[in-house]
Amino acid sequence: MAKAIILAGGVGSRLWPLSREGYPKQFIKFFEGKSLFQKTIERLNPIFGSENLLISTSKNYRFLVQNQLDELNLDLGKNQIVAEPAARGTLSAILLSMHVGGHDDYGVFPSDHSMRGQDEFIESIKNAKKLSKNKLISFGIVPTHPHTGYGYIKPGKELNGGFEVDKFIEKPNYELAKKYVNNGYFWNAGMLYVNSKNFVKEVQEYSPEHLCIHERGVDDYESVKSMTLEYGVLEKTDKAVVVPITSKWNDLGSFSSFFDEMDKNGEKLVTNTEVLNLDSKNSLIWSESKKLIGLIDVDDLIVVDTRDALLISSKKSSQKVKKMVTFLKDNKDSRARFHTTVHRPWGYFIMMEDNGGYRIRRMFVRPGKRLTAQKHFNRSEHWVVVKGTARVYLDGVETILGPGESSYVHRGTSHRIENPGQIPLEMIEVQIGDYISEKDVERIDNDKIEE
Repeated sequence: MAKAIILAGGVGSRLWPLSREGYPKQFIKFFEGKSLFQKTIERLNPIFGSENLLISTSKNYRFLVQNQLDELNLDLGKNQIVAEPAARGTLSAILLSMHVGGHDDYGVFPSDHSMRGQDEFIESIKNAKKLSKNKLISFGIVPTHPHTGYGYIKPGKELNGGFEVDKFIEKPNYELAKKYVNNGYFWNAGMLYVNSKNFVKEVQEYSPEHLCIHERGVDDYESVKSMTLEYGVLEKTDKAVVVPITSKWNDLGSFSSFFDEMDKNGEKLVTNTEVLNLDSKNSLIWSESKKLIGLIDVDDLIVVDTRDALLISSKKSSQKVKKMVTFLKDNKDSRARFHTTVHRPWGYFIMMEDNGGYRIRRMFVRPGKRLTAQKHFNRSEHWVVVKGTARVYLDGVETILGPGESSYVHRGTSHRIENPGQIPLEMIEVQIGDYISEKDVERIDNDKIEE
């Protein structure tokens, strides 16, 4: 049985401020309370089986991956989450996963795309499998309109279920995109189906410096240069084949494409919050706080409101969001990288307020999980249980807390929180002190995980 490599390490800066370097778009829950990553898992699991899924991700996202797998009640083996020690491009990520997965056939699928049409998708994978004995199979999306945000694949000689690849083409201008669509070109979806031995032979031919990843895994990973799959192999090999996919596909690469993908109400608005609308249309309104938003005589807007940033843009200029992220990074503004939601091995927390002398966090601890035992010397903490059950240890003394009950942690007190229940534990934590920092943490047990 073939294995599926799910690429889940991208940053997704074009959807800022929803997507950040520390919380990228593949993990944001856009659709039916599920993320694009989770929807990808649900799409591939029936085809390949959970035991054949390999998640390729950044070491910084391993908690995000595990938490979202737990939400799907999917228990993958320890080696099925392949954490890159550094970002080195899609070619490197694929080779590292093949190093872990061994010799086999592999499908490679990004996790930050939307796709509708499972039957058509399965048929394309069957066609790819038939052609993959001596070929490297790319999947091409049948275009619905000219698009300047996608790369294109020019098909050559027709094969049984696919075409030889004549050329891979970078993102074109609009006039060229129209020409490509009219001439039967495909959108390049960044998906692949290959036999690992054949693939490694092509890597040896065209990107031999990356072979060390396939042979030795992470040992030399950071020493290689970043390389995309297309530039490293597919644009150079004569064994590339494209298999069409007729499923409805969207890479959600901008808020404009996000608007196109989402269901719209009668006013042609995409929104997750209450909108008081007076003669406005064709806009995306998204708010983390679910606050009431009023619109008066405005059309074609992008309005994205998060706890620490507000974006307002014309829909036609949504591709420029990446420039804004670059500006923030150049000015070393942490809001380019970090979200107010932070994931940990025990669950996650949302930073509600950080005002120098105090911090307020909303904490969610998964069933059966616990934080590491620790103490602080420059701050006290006050915990209030909102939902679920907390087992609290203060200097070794155990207390059970339920909704509405609280506990106070004095400076210098060893403490730990644990969720012994069957439902998530939700708490409000208030930290107060002259110096509130992760440097003021003394861990006093042997848990080998980052807090």
